[in-house]
Amino acid sequence: MPAVFNPASWTPVVLVWSFLLLLPFSRSSELPMFIMAILGGVLIWKHGRQATWQGGARTFSLLFLCIWVPIALSVPDSLWFKKSLSTALTYPRIYLAGIYIIWMLREDLARQRLLKLSAWLLLFWVFDALVQAVVGYDLLGHAYPERLNGLFGPDNWKLGLSLAMLSPIVWEYVSRHGAKWQLALAWLGTAAVVLLASNRESWIVFAVATVMWVWVYARRLGFHPLKLLTPIVLIAALAGAGAYQANPKFAQRVDQSIGALDFTYESLNMASSFRVHLWNNALAVLENHPINGAGVRSYRYAYAKYAEPDDPYLSPDGTGMIYAHQLVLEVGSETGVIGLAGLLGVFVIFIRSGREVSGNPLAWAAWLGAFVWLFPVNTHTALYSAYWSLLIGWTIAVGLSRQTWLGERY
Repeated sequence: MPAVFNPASWTPVVLVWSFLLLLPFSRSSELPMFIMAILGGVLIWKHGRQATWQGGARTFSLLFLCIWVPIALSVPDSLWFKKSLSTALTYPRIYLAGIYIIWMLREDLARQRLLKLSAWLLLFWVFDALVQAVVGYDLLGHAYPERLNGLFGPDNWKLGLSLAMLSPIVWEYVSRHGAKWQLALAWLGTAAVVLLASNRESWIVFAVATVMWVWVYARRLGFHPLKLLTPIVLIAALAGAGAYQANPKFAQRVDQSIGALDFTYESLNMASSFRVHLWNNALAVLENHPINGAGVRSYRYAYAKYAEPDDPYLSPDGTGMIYAHQLVLEVGSETGVIGLAGLLGVFVIFIRSGREVSGNPLAWAAWLGAFVWLFPVNTHTALYSAYWSLLIGWTIAVGLSRQTWLGERY
């Protein structure tokens, strides 16, 4: 049996983990996903329905169809046909890699190994970012720019949101293998980095993840969740107040957000960095392309087509904002009502799958990470972009690996 197909060996675990290892370094994380996609194709060729239509693989297949079918149907009349077509043709690599991940992680030993490797890697992200916050440079020599970005390097603002959605992996590991004070320290460290990354989307993701994880953790310990959540809220408020006084960049983001409390169009638009303006345009795109949208990844051309002549987001090259900055509006404007129906299917299927993952540390933490990213009451980065589609696909596949699998061993 080749090592890459042996769940009892370290090889598949390290391969799955290497995606996270390479995530901060440009497009290098595409390499392990490409390798896993090839291996997933081999599994499907050899095992057919056993690999794609049992347990977590069946759920993953349904979720993929809910996303990919609208993508494919948006291609024929896309405003950017070439990009939409390439997205539709390359998106299945996420599915094939996910099938491999689910198959290889069906053994509890493999999941335990991946949880340990991933938690320690994310703790290194936190340590590196905190060094950058204190010293001004991280361990690779990256300076502290506009926002804390650690290993992700200059002009790459993905650290805050990536860590916010992956933090439950750290908490789950430390809660089972460390002392209570170590868990508190792990939460404070991840919270500090997410706050200083100064991304309001990541703040909401982190807050939702904290509430949901603590609720389950408290139940596991046998007491009411509010006994844990109340001191956490107080600690978070104190930490936020301290960061506000000590970090001007963080203070500026907070001041901008507080302006939304006036509840006027102008204040909401300003506080959200003109997101309300973008969302109105996205609704106009959806109104004019209601069935299958303007085409996946073509929003920059759709935006320019329906924007006012003096729109601040119009570029000299005739394009506009790249994506709608809100999950539901992004899906609706780019893939239409078909895409919105698929997104509803994703929510229903994925939430129902959560009932089967709470008993396993890695699966529960990964499932929660994907859920809080998809949480619709938030602003969002681009669902269809390479980075986020790969990361969300990875977390969903890992989260579904615990579901009952009835097939024979490879």
